[in-house]
Amino acid sequence: MNIIQKAINFAAVAHRNQTRKATDIPYVSHPFAVGMLLQKENCSDSVIAAGILHDTLEDTDTNYETLVEQFGEHVANLVRAASEPDKTLPWRVRKQHTIDMLKNLSIEEIQVITADKLHNLQSIKEDRKMIGEMVWERFNHGMKDQHWYYASIVKELAPRKEEFTLIRELELEVIHLFGSL
Repeated sequence: MNIIQKAINFAAVAHRNQTRKATDIPYVSHPFAVGMLLQKENCSDSVIAAGILHDTLEDTDTNYETLVEQFGEHVANLVRAASEPDKTLPWRVRKQHTIDMLKNLSIEEIQVITADKLHNLQSIKEDRKMIGEMVWERFNHGMKDQHWYYASIVKELAPRKEEFTLIRELELEVIHLFGSL
């Protein structure tokens, strides 16, 4: 079995009892969509697998050692780079950590994170079409904080736009959803 199929199977089991925020949509649709975005950009199989697995450390009982054992250290490190290290910290501290670490990441780590954030914004945009501004009530931190977070990510990634086309797409989604950077 190739690494992408193995990641699909692993993520499907790991996220089996989860749904997307305030919906009945199985959560695994998000990591699968992230993997598809990465595949469309001709990323490596390791990056695509990491995209599919990107929330397993953060949102399931999967640990780093299991990812190393199942997918190797490279994929496990890509997943770890896309994960918040300590979910007990306050929201803004966790998000600032994500923003601050972007400047030191490899292009493969950036690819996984960018595809994740892009799909999150695409999902918010689609939900907003259906339920309007109530979409922001799904988040502990509303539109203003979400705007700060995503715009900050885009600004931090701006120097690397030429390295990965989805960074530009992320920028356009932020502008479209929030009206500005």
